[in-house]
Amino acid sequence: MAEEAIIRKLIADGDGTGDDRRIVQLFQLITMLNKANSDTKSITHKILTNLDLIELSFQKQSQISAVTEEEIVNYERLCTEIDQMITQNSDKMEAVKKELAEAKQIRKNRQEYDALAKLIKEKPSRADTSRKLKGLQDELEEAYAKQKILEQRLIEKRKNMYTLAVLLDNLDEMNKETEDVPISEGEDASAIPTVLSKSTGPEKPSVE
Repeated sequence: MAEEAIIRKLIADGDGTGDDRRIVQLFQLITMLNKANSDTKSITHKILTNLDLIELSFQKQSQISAVTEEEIVNYERLCTEIDQMITQNSDKMEAVKKELAEAKQIRKNRQEYDALAKLIKEKPSRADTSRKLKGLQDELEEAYAKQKILEQRLIEKRKNMYTLAVLLDNLDEMNKETEDVPISEGEDASAIPTVLSKSTGPEKPSVE
């Protein structure tokens, strides 16, 4: 299993310029060191060199890991700050929306006020309206008084006409009675109108 893992890492590493290749070389050098006819000094030097390289790579990986962890912490802190900024901006956006709605309402109220003020300017003032109303009331009272006078005159004319009609009827009756009375030979015919005028009573009222 370990050899298969090493082979997979070597395949992924390409030509073997990474740490896995150094580990494989280290294993090979250790194996060569056990052989009787091998150059022990040279192999030992190579083993130490590989160990130094492996240690250096380990330190490098440790530093990379530390930097990565630090970056992770920084990114987490940055994400937290971004979330806070998003929350703050959301609150600001809500406040701006509220202010915008209030501004729209104020603008609408101002437009309605301007329209109402324009309408009030077009209409007459209360003093003018009261003055015109007083004038109309005076004209109405004057017309009513004239109507009363005309009605009174009409009543008087009706009474005069009725009186005239009664007098004419009486005169007609008296004329008929006079025609029925025989005139004696010694009487003057000119005296008849005088008698008639005396019997008719007071003078007829004038008709307007």
